[in-house]
Amino acid sequence: MKIDAVIFDCDGLMFDTEIVAQQIWRDEGKKYGITYPEDFFQKITGAGGRDNARYIASIPGLGDILPKIRAKRFDLDFWRSINTDCLNRKGLIELFTYLEEHNYKVAICSSSARAYVEALINTCSKPLKYDVIVCGDMVTHAKPDPEIFLRGAAELGVSPANCLVLEDSKQGILAAKAAGMRSCFIPDTIVPDDEMKAALDLQRDSLLDVITLLEENREDI
Repeated sequence: MKIDAVIFDCDGLMFDTEIVAQQIWRDEGKKYGITYPEDFFQKITGAGGRDNARYIASIPGLGDILPKIRAKRFDLDFWRSINTDCLNRKGLIELFTYLEEHNYKVAICSSSARAYVEALINTCSKPLKYDVIVCGDMVTHAKPDPEIFLRGAAELGVSPANCLVLEDSKQGILAAKAAGMRSCFIPDTIVPDDEMKAALDLQRDSLLDVITLLEENREDI
């Protein structure tokens, strides 16, 4: 299967933000005596939309403080103030450079709002070249629904079968499978469960390893 386009998630995949985000959830929860289910972060990482909001609201007391958490989690001034390149996950700039040099089409498809995603992208010292960006505030259905990836592929003008999705979350891996795309899991804070293992196609330790993957499998991965 020839890969013509690479689709990136953002949080936790391109940038090391998930640990910071989880600490915000924990700190606010502790402050108000809220206990999170054991699989809480597994369920919300990479997700969004009404289903995710309903799940969060089902946890006693959490709905009441959700606006406070979101205000801290998506404080654009905070993320814009981050030192250059300190959030970059290993191989980020190298992979984007490789994709540009080898004429791959590139999309960034994140469940987060566009202004937040662009704030993170702007923390890179080297501008990241991409063709399309689709964010959570630009679609109707959130991951694991495939809408965001299918829209990315459509705007790139590439068949879903010729797209490789890079993800760090279960919701993203399930969305890629539903979209008919190949997926590569790059671990961050999530440990794959059986459902996720069954859905993912490939796994690599870092974005840097994706370069080797593409080099070794130009025609068929």
